[in-house]
Amino acid sequence: MTESRTPDSRTVQAGIARMEGYLLWQAEVDCARADAEAAVDALDWPTTAQREELVDLLARRQLDVSRMAITRIAARAHQLRGEYQQRYNVLKLRALATVLALLTALVLLNALLLAG
Repeated sequence: MTESRTPDSRTVQAGIARMEGYLLWQAEVDCARADAEAAVDALDWPTTAQREELVDLLARRQLDVSRMAITRIAARAHQLRGEYQQRYNVLKLRALATVLALLTALVLLNALLLAG
């Protein structure tokens, strides 16, 4: 009998993120193609072969621009995540230090009150 394994939530989340990315990119491809076709439709001189070549060229160019923008945005998001994680870690340490200082002060105060 084979054992059925249920994927953990991280695996499911990663799969959903990949699927979302794929669908978003396919929408970008469709949009680039539609924009290229609309631009070429405004021209009356290209032959059918030239028209297809122009559509492919314009769509590919738009996808290159989109890819560069997405890459820049992803790099910036990664950088910001690192910066915010670092700030969060500093705040956690400050909060822990404050709590420990307050607990120490309370223990000392309690010891002084009991001794007096």
